[in-house]
Amino acid sequence: MATLNHSIVRSHRFEPLQIEGRLPPELCGTMYRTGPGLLERFGMPVAHPFDADGAVTAVRMAGGMASGACRVVESPEYLEEERAGRFLYSHSASWTRRVRNRLQGREKSTGNTNILSWQGHLLALMEGSRPVELDPEQLDTRTSTNLGVIRGRFSAHPHRVESLKTTFNFGLSGNGIDLYALPDDGPARCIGSFSLPWLSMIHDFIATDRHLIFVIGPAKLVMWRAVLALGDMSKYFKWDPSAGTQVIVVPLAEPERITRFSVDAFWVWHFVNAFEDGEHIAVDLCRHDDFSAFAAPSSAGPEQGQPSLYRYKIHPIRRTMKGDCLWNTPIEFPSVHPLKVGTRQRYTWLQTFPTPDQHPGVARFDCETGRVETWAAPHEHLGSEPMFVARSDREEAGWVLQLFQDPEAKRSYLAVLDAERLSAGTLAKVWFQQPIPMTFHGTFVASAASKPIA
Repeated sequence: MATLNHSIVRSHRFEPLQIEGRLPPELCGTMYRTGPGLLERFGMPVAHPFDADGAVTAVRMAGGMASGACRVVESPEYLEEERAGRFLYSHSASWTRRVRNRLQGREKSTGNTNILSWQGHLLALMEGSRPVELDPEQLDTRTSTNLGVIRGRFSAHPHRVESLKTTFNFGLSGNGIDLYALPDDGPARCIGSFSLPWLSMIHDFIATDRHLIFVIGPAKLVMWRAVLALGDMSKYFKWDPSAGTQVIVVPLAEPERITRFSVDAFWVWHFVNAFEDGEHIAVDLCRHDDFSAFAAPSSAGPEQGQPSLYRYKIHPIRRTMKGDCLWNTPIEFPSVHPLKVGTRQRYTWLQTFPTPDQHPGVARFDCETGRVETWAAPHEHLGSEPMFVARSDREEAGWVLQLFQDPEAKRSYLAVLDAERLSAGTLAKVWFQQPIPMTFHGTFVASAASKPIA
């Protein structure tokens, strides 16, 4: 089972990387990924991976060459801790400090969950605070930012809808959700808000060109534990299946006219995509039967829920949501062609988890035929989210980039695969000289003139 088990060995700017195989010369741009990078500090382990300071890993590719960087997100709170020589934030700080932070509303921007590239800005995200801006050239940390509009927190799962030329996101603010629109041109805007049925962790949502869809599972915040800062983050939520899961549909044309209703309890960490289908909204997602994966967010093993690929049909007027399992095998971290976000897609790329019958790697699922094509890494290699990089408008044409850790070699490599021929194996492996802790999410910024050698 894949685990997050150590910190990065060395923080460095871009430097040449070793290439095994042949890196496609037409693959030009920079892949940025982030994850919990410092799992120990000041001689102590962090209380939970979500508490760890982020480490942004980047691979810049052009002309068949590659360079890489790995930098800690040095947020203002991180630097304050460095000066103090001890934990001052998160659940690794002393109990009195945690209570004081809670009462004063002091939070730490770790940037350990996702990367957003918007209007030339590179932003490291985590759902418990505001974004941290980075220098896209060398990954130096610049500052935390509210983009001139964020009122509370900012989620780590923005979704860009190509037809609207807009990236949508949300953020927790008090007892509700604020909705944000980040157009390709023009300033960020808050476009609405709604109240929550209960306080919970809301990790992801999904968008079409007409609606935003939230599926809020019954992992309820235990308020007295949170206020008193008792235990680590995994103790702050209680799974209450009797409450069901609440579905909230927000029409973009009239965001104040939301529809909400309840269905039987399940949990969603990550959505695949959504699209309008007549009177229905089709929503593809990775379904968990419960909240158990919160204890080990990088893996799906016997102790955690076994997520499967589902397609649901939502009828907002009738307030119904009915679904079918498309693929019943442990998968997560989905990816689709960026031009298909918000519209019907045929192909979905997914991370496969190691089980007795399955290796870690990537799968391409054909939503029309149910056909699956896979590539598998060695069973002991620790994989992360596969990233689809488009080569053209044709949906299956592109590359899949997936970062792996080789425990025996004590190094990490970026596997580069042809998205149309996964089973043919890697085109190239791009090697770092250290093991990179498992990254959660990231983005690819294409460039015709990238300079791969720093």
